[in-house]
Amino acid sequence: MKAPAVNIHREKQPDWFRQSRLGIFIHWGVYSVPAYAPDKGEDIGTILSRCGSEYFYRRTPYAEWYQNSMALEGSPTDIHHREHYGSKPYSAFAEEFRQSARSADPEAWVRLFKDAGASYVVLVTKHHDGFTLFNSRVPHPRLGSYGLDFDFTGALAAACRSAGLRFGIYYSSLLDWTFTSEPIHTVSDMFLRSNISSEYVDYCRDHWLELIDRYSPDILWSDIGYPPDERLPELFRHYYERVPEGLVNDRWSALPDRLRKLNRRGLLRGDVAFNTAMNLCNARSPSYYDYRTQEYSSGKNPSGRCFELCRGIDLSFGYNKHSRAENFMSPEEVRALIERLAANNGRLLLNVGPDMHGNIPEPQARVLRGLA
Repeated sequence: MKAPAVNIHREKQPDWFRQSRLGIFIHWGVYSVPAYAPDKGEDIGTILSRCGSEYFYRRTPYAEWYQNSMALEGSPTDIHHREHYGSKPYSAFAEEFRQSARSADPEAWVRLFKDAGASYVVLVTKHHDGFTLFNSRVPHPRLGSYGLDFDFTGALAAACRSAGLRFGIYYSSLLDWTFTSEPIHTVSDMFLRSNISSEYVDYCRDHWLELIDRYSPDILWSDIGYPPDERLPELFRHYYERVPEGLVNDRWSALPDRLRKLNRRGLLRGDVAFNTAMNLCNARSPSYYDYRTQEYSSGKNPSGRCFELCRGIDLSFGYNKHSRAENFMSPEEVRALIERLAANNGRLLLNVGPDMHGNIPEPQARVLRGLA
C-alpha cells in the first residue's frame, strides 16, 4: 500500500483555518522578568535592510532575545543588565518566573482574545532560551528539568477550547541556548551555532511528540528551522493521524547542514552570510508546510498561497516595559491590516507579551479591547 502523503492540507487547508482572520500569538517566559530591549522605533525589517544582521543582534527590539543580547559585550542589553542586575545569570530569572507564573489567569486571557475576534491562539511553549511552559516528562539531558513545574500549557489549551478557540503550539526547534555556549552575532551564527547533535535532535523530537500527544494542538508552529532528522516525516504522519485538521507552518527546513557545507568551503564570511542565509531560505519551497509565514512584513502575497503574518502590537514579541507609546499599533491599524491580509489569502497572528505575573500590559490590552 502506498504511504499517505506527509502533508495532507498543502493546497487546501481545513475550513477552520481558511476562515480565520485573527489569531493571537503569546510570548511569555523567563525573558518577561527583565522585560527589556532597546527601543529605537524601528522594526526588524528596517534594521536588517539598513544596518545588517550584526547591528540587529546587538540592538534587537525583541525582548525575548534578552539572554543572547546580554551576552554580546557592550550591547545596550549588556549595559542595561550590568547596571540593574550586576553579574546575575539569566538562569536566576527562571527561578523568579517559576513563582510569578502561578499568578497568570489563562481564562481571563482567553476572554480578552475572544472578545477581540480571535479564532485561534498559538502559545510559545519553548523559546530559544530552552525554558518550557509545561511540566515536561522529557528529561533535559544536561539540566534534568528546565521549565515550569505545573502544566500552564494544558490550562491554556483547556481555556481556549472551552471558549471555542483553536489552540496551537510554538516550539523553538532549531535554537536552544541550554545546548550551546556561543552567542549569536549574525544570521550565519544563528544557523551555524545551533546544536545538531543526536542528544539535541532526540530531545527536540521527544518534546514535539509529547506536545502532540498531550495537547493535540491544531497548529505545530516551529521556528528558525529543524535539526537534520530523517524521522521528521514520521512525526508529521503521527501528528496528522492524531489531529486530522491540524496544520504545520513552514519553518521546518534543515538549513544548518547546508550552511555548514558553505562555511567549510570558506563562502560564509562575516555578515555576507546574511544574504546567503536568506537566499537559501527563499530559494525553494520548504519540504514541509501547510501554510507560509511572514514576520513584521507588509503582507504582500505574490504567490497567492495561504499565509499568516505574525507581529507584535509594538515592536517586540516578549514584553518590553521600555517600549514607547508611539510604537504601539492602534485598533484601527490592526483592523486595516486584518482586512488587507484577508484580501490576499492571509490572516494576522497578533502577539501579546504578558508581564512576569501573567498580566497583559494595559497598552496591549487596550488595543485588544478596541478590536471588540
